[in-house]
Amino acid sequence: MIDDLRLQAGYCQATSPLYTALYEHLADLYQARSDGRTDPALRDFYETVDHCWRGRSFTAWFERPLLLAGALHEQTLSGYAPALTPFYASCGGGFEASQSKALGKAVNQVLAARHRDMVPFLSQGTIQTNETSRGLTWLLPVLARWQEMRPGVTLIELGCSAGLGLVADKYGYQVHGPAGQVWSQEGDPRFEITLSGAGAACAYSSLASLPGLTAALCTRIGCDLRPLDCSEEDQKRILEALIWPDNAPRLARLRAAIDTQGQHDVRFERGDMVACVQRLSKSAVADTPMVVLFNTVASCYLDHDHYAALHHTIGAAFDGPWADKDCLWVEFEMSRTDEALPDYAQGQEQLIKMHSPDGQGGLRTHYFGAATAHPTEIKIFQDPDREKKTAIQ
Repeated sequence: MIDDLRLQAGYCQATSPLYTALYEHLADLYQARSDGRTDPALRDFYETVDHCWRGRSFTAWFERPLLLAGALHEQTLSGYAPALTPFYASCGGGFEASQSKALGKAVNQVLAARHRDMVPFLSQGTIQTNETSRGLTWLLPVLARWQEMRPGVTLIELGCSAGLGLVADKYGYQVHGPAGQVWSQEGDPRFEITLSGAGAACAYSSLASLPGLTAALCTRIGCDLRPLDCSEEDQKRILEALIWPDNAPRLARLRAAIDTQGQHDVRFERGDMVACVQRLSKSAVADTPMVVLFNTVASCYLDHDHYAALHHTIGAAFDGPWADKDCLWVEFEMSRTDEALPDYAQGQEQLIKMHSPDGQGGLRTHYFGAATAHPTEIKIFQDPDREKKTAIQ
């Protein structure tokens, strides 16, 4: 836990002075506990967190730090942590590095007073897909495939949270191509993205087909263990709580995306990814010539066995019930520890992967591109026809 908190503090240094200080303080608290110097006022807080996380498994190192910070933010957004309000821009405050000591005192006060009210968030909460700038990471590879035949499409998002990714084609974009050209689409929220890399010109040219793809999206389905209904204020607040409080532009984009999603027909399926794919592939829901599954920073929370089961289940669906359809699974995720990457995909924070059926019940994988988790630039790899058959043991 201490190392995870320090790592997260380092990750925040470039973009969030508030969370850099918060995570460093939380790491100091847990270090003091490890050294036998526990603040008596925080003993109940530690016991509450231990109880909430007993029996829970966390695959990604950043899950616990983000949940803990999110629980504090949720309390602040709800008006139950006035001591933190002066430091949180999302609540009208502001933070300077010189205020770190005062922030630490306020954090201790809230943890001591409100730890029991944080139990639902800590015990049942999951990191939600609330970064709305990831839309092009699945739209571009889908466009690369779709524009050849232009079929009707059933779109399924795995780990969808509130389904904001399912309407990414409706958002506004200003995309800078490799030769200085600019493609734009009106919409709210609006994102500025630069395309780079050897395959950027081809990806840029595909953007002209985006309005046609939007018209071809016949069904939008989101799958999640606990889908969020953003018409409910308490559920919308969960998404807001997982935004860094001093990142005002990102919070504004989230709120705009919630409004946009509310204007479109999105269906939700409750369950884990494997169960949802099994259920949907056996139903008649996908009555279009093309089926697209995608996930963005979601399968990273699955352990090896669960991810292998998902990989197998999707391969079986593509080869079985959906064998008569053009099937594609797009992922925007970190590489997995057991994943053998081609040289050109090494060293990237997040990879865009296209999985298609191999005709034998398995999947072929093409590494389409890469970006950071909060994309402002997408690097497109060369040779979209280069594929490698993957075997998840």
